[in-house]
Amino acid sequence: MKPLNRWALVVLAVVVIAILLVFWSRRDQPQAPSVGDVASQQETTTPSQAEEPVAASVLFDFDQSVLRPGETPKLDELTAKFKGGAFARVDAVGHADRIGTDAYNLRLSEQRAEAVRAYLVGKGVATGSIRTEAKGEREAISGEACKKPGAQKGKQKLVECLQPDRRVEIAFVASR
Repeated sequence: MKPLNRWALVVLAVVVIAILLVFWSRRDQPQAPSVGDVASQQETTTPSQAEEPVAASVLFDFDQSVLRPGETPKLDELTAKFKGGAFARVDAVGHADRIGTDAYNLRLSEQRAEAVRAYLVGKGVATGSIRTEAKGEREAISGEACKKPGAQKGKQKLVECLQPDRRVEIAFVASR
């Protein structure tokens, strides 16, 4: 056999061995999806996120920014979920009903959001992880139901009808 042929066989054997070693060392690593597979995959969520959304609404009495005693268990449950989950922050958005001026209702909704913040901080949630926002009466959820509350009992009937608008909506923002 000619020396050139021997060198060619040695180089070929070394290349084959190198390729086998590369594939052998990568056999335990997960394979990345191909470009076509990425487009067809759907984003999956963890079972706890899919089963139960982490959000709630806390209601307030008319013209008040003090938490109702019956609403604090909701916040206690949310606090436990926040501490046990992978969340970056809590958003607390305050709302008010349409009774009163826009400026007054904006301030009242801000005070309600701050009351929720203070409660959560008291339960151990870091102040910097809570974002508050005031919407005033802009995002009422009572809708048309309270347009004509009836002449009976006048304002009291309207106040009762607008109860769902006096709220703070709390939502957790997942960390990425």
